Amino acid sequence: MTAQARRMLRAFADLGAIDTTCFLGQWPYRLSAAADADALRAHADRLGLHSVWVSHLASLFGFDTRTGNEAVLAACADDPLFRVFATIDPRESTWREELDDAVSAGALGVRVAPGFHRCEVSAVRPVLDACADRGLPVQLIARLDDARVRHPFSPAVDLEVHRIADLVRESPAHPLLLSGLNRADWIALNRHLGDAAPEWLRLDLWHVNGPTAVADSLGDDPERWMFGSAFPVQAPEATALQLAASALSPSALRTITSGNATALLA
Repeated sequence: MTAQARRMLRAFADLGAIDTTCFLGQWPYRLSAAADADALRAHADRLGLHSVWVSHLASLFGFDTRTGNEAVLAACADDPLFRVFATIDPRESTWREELDDAVSAGALGVRVAPGFHRCEVSAVRPVLDACADRGLPVQLIARLDDARVRHPFSPAVDLEVHRIADLVRESPAHPLLLSGLNRADWIALNRHLGDAAPEWLRLDLWHVNGPTAVADSLGDDPERWMFGSAFPVQAPEATALQLAASALSPSALRTITSGNATALLA
């Protein structure tokens, strides 16, 4: 890493960002893509993070979601750095009980991943309703890796943007964070929504990469975007450096890196 990149990362660390997209566990297809609680703490220290939202990769790849949820709740207990998001699979007949158990154990939000659990996007609607009733924000994992380099054994499929738009139209007016969409996906999604996406809809940034001008454009609507790195599946420095190198105003940077996430959990 160059000296200039190190300076930019130090500038990013001064923002006290909240990383909304982190995971414990092992990504099955790359040995280096793994994190335990100590690795997440080191990640937070390196980027100056105020907190991280975390779930367990085992809940995406295992036989059930409960095992991973219990593991992440145990690993992150009593550490104020962590905000646990339980992963819920709407195909499981006991998902409501699992949701209540996770909340009782300290989970502050929910993640759904229909592309990993191989269910229709519309199937998560009951989960959204249940979370609205309980005051829990929801994060929809649209993708975690690029389909062009996806391992052939991976169960994951990218979600079709128009299916996400259908879900958004039918959902209660309650915080929903979309993870893994890129800028072109967002433009397409907004068109499907009649260029009138609801104000409670947010997107994370880990897949919105590219030239600095891409980040500069986030200033047109900073309340829409939230910092998320997809660590350890993705390299977190890419998104951090993109924001640090941008021409965004200090106010927009604070909104994107921490303000929107703080409001979502308020």
